[in-house]
Order: sequence, then C-alpha cells, then structure tokens
Amino acid sequence: MKRFLRILIIVTLLISTLGFSTFAAELSDLQEQQTQVQANQDMATSQLQAVQEELTENLQQIQELNTNITQYETEINEYNTQIVTLQDDITKTEEEIKKAEDNYNSQKKLLDDRLVTMYQAGTTEYLDVVLSSKTITEFLSNYYLLSILADSNVDFLDTIEQQKQIIEDEKKKLEEQKKQIDTAKEEKEKASIILQNTKVMKDTYTSQLTDQEKQIQSEIDAYQAQLNQLEAEIQSITADSLVINPNYIGGEMLWPVPGYTKLSSTFKMRVHPITGVYKLHSGIDIPAPTGTNFLAANDGVVVKAGYNTAYGNMVMIDHGGGVSTLYAHGDKIMVTLGQTVKKGDVVLQVGETGYATGPHAHFEVRINGTPVDPLPYVTNQNGVN
Repeated sequence: MKRFLRILIIVTLLISTLGFSTFAAELSDLQEQQTQVQANQDMATSQLQAVQEELTENLQQIQELNTNITQYETEINEYNTQIVTLQDDITKTEEEIKKAEDNYNSQKKLLDDRLVTMYQAGTTEYLDVVLSSKTITEFLSNYYLLSILADSNVDFLDTIEQQKQIIEDEKKKLEEQKKQIDTAKEEKEKASIILQNTKVMKDTYTSQLTDQEKQIQSEIDAYQAQLNQLEAEIQSITADSLVINPNYIGGEMLWPVPGYTKLSSTFKMRVHPITGVYKLHSGIDIPAPTGTNFLAANDGVVVKAGYNTAYGNMVMIDHGGGVSTLYAHGDKIMVTLGQTVKKGDVVLQVGETGYATGPHAHFEVRINGTPVDPLPYVTNQNGVN
C-alpha cells in the first residue's frame, strides 16, 4: 500500500512537472515573440519620432517657403497694378497724340492755304502796297503791317514745328510705356512660375513627410495589435497556470513610493505630453529620482512583468477580487511573472522608460480591468488619502 502511494505521488509530480514545463515553454515562446514584436514597434516608433523631428526641424524651411509664396503673390499683385496703370497711361498718351496730330494737321492746313494765297498774289502786290504810299506816314504804316504779316507766318510755322515735336515726344513716351508694360508682364510671368514651383515644392515635401508619418503610424498600430494578441494569449495561459485569489486580499493599500508624495499628474483627462492626444490619464504620477524603490501596494501575484511601448518597464499585480495595481516607467524590473509578493516588496526601480518626460512612478489601481482613481485606495506617508 505504501509502495502504491509512493508511485502515485511520483506520477502526480511527474505530470505536474511536465505540465509546468509545457506551460513554461509556451510562455517563453510567447514572451520571445512579444519581445521581437516590441522591438519592431520600438524601431518604428523611433522612425516616427525621427520623421516628426524632421518635420519640426524643417518647419522653418516650410515657413520660409510660405513667406516666399506671400512675397511672390505680393509682387504679382504689384505688377498687375503697374500694368493697369501703364495701360491707362498708354490710353491717355494715345489720346494726346491724336489731339496733337489733329491740331498739327489743322495748323498745317492753315499755313498751306496762306502760302497758296501768297503765291497766287505774288510778291509784287506786297511791294506795290508799300510803294503806293502817298506819305511817309502811310509808307511806314504799310511797311509795319507787312512786317507783322511776315512775322505772323514765321510764328505760325514755329507753332506747327512745336506741335510736330510734341507728337514725336509723345510717341517716344508711348514706346517707352509699352516697353515698361512688356517688362512688367515678363516679370509677372517669372514670378508666377516661381510661385507655382514653390507651392509644388512645399506641397510635395510636406506630403512626403506626412505620408511617411502615416505609414509608420500604421505599422506601429499593427505591431500594437500583435502585442495585444500576444498579451491576451499570455494572460490566458497565465490565468490557467497561476493561482489567483477570487477575493480581494483586503486592507488599505500602501503608498508605493515612500518619501515622495508630490504628484505631477493626477487621474484626469489631459493632453498627453508625448503623443499630444487628449485622453484619460489612467493613474497618478509621482516624481522621484531614477533608481528609487517602487513598492507593491498590497499582497498579490505578479501577472505582468515586462516592457510596453507606452508604459516602458512595467509590473501588474493581482490582489484578488478583480482588484489589481500597475507600476510603470521603471528603470529596472525587480520581480518575475507568477511571483507572489507582499505589501512593501520592491517591484520596480523608478525610471523614465516608455512614454515619459522624466523619471517618475506611474501608479494605477484597476477594478475588473478598468482604471479608477488610485487616491481613495492608498494612504501616503503623511496619512492623506
């Protein structure tokens, strides 16, 4: 009988050992996959950060392109205004030329008529007028009148020549205005081409970086989906293998970072300092130097111990009854998956791994997997809930 009991115990131990070995091998394989996927995601995250940094670094270049675009648009508007003004000037000049030509033609006709009359009358008639004077007074008077007539013809001729010169000057002015408007149109065309090329350059550059950013983010999301699936599988086999207390262990939770009670962020909605997304901050942040001990808030079993993209090095402890606590951004993990811990045991050392802007302890309390405000569950070193 005793021999039978010994054999039964040995067989039971062998089965347990084989079962645990299978569990350990399966868990190890899943964790190895998880590590590889996490590494891929971290690499993609680094690439995304590099693209975002490039976008930030080249923001000045994009702003300069925008400034150039505004400058060219202003120049084009100025050229348009200049062209309109020149066109108005050309119209006025053409009107002045026509007016001057009409005046010139009218004056020239009068001169021609006068010359014809003088030719037909002949020069002897004018001489006869002078010689027919009966007195010296009449002679001087007739001579004076003939002198005035001659001077009048000379002045009239000068006026016609002046009108002709005005026409020539106005035509030169018109040609210069036409050259100016042609130059303005050419400069406008050059500015328009540069403007279009600048816009294409800006749009292409921004589009390439944005598309690259979207592609990398898509890869990160895909890796996260794989991680979630692996995590679910790990939790499934862990739940089957670990003994989880169905009832809460009881008692008030310990403040997880003794000596450090100041909070840099509480349980609330906020804009995430790294991702810029407005979402729930699912715990409290306690600033502390790197390497500071991060303690278990209560007795329990470690159900997660590893690296997460957002949480960095993290630990989750199940306290029974659907109550669990999470410790994140650690510099170093001090426990292993499946380990039983006591209240006050060191589970992490404070760090700034994952999405963190500085060394601090991120602490969460979850009820049936849902984060709740941790403060009502813990008492800090000063006795303040």
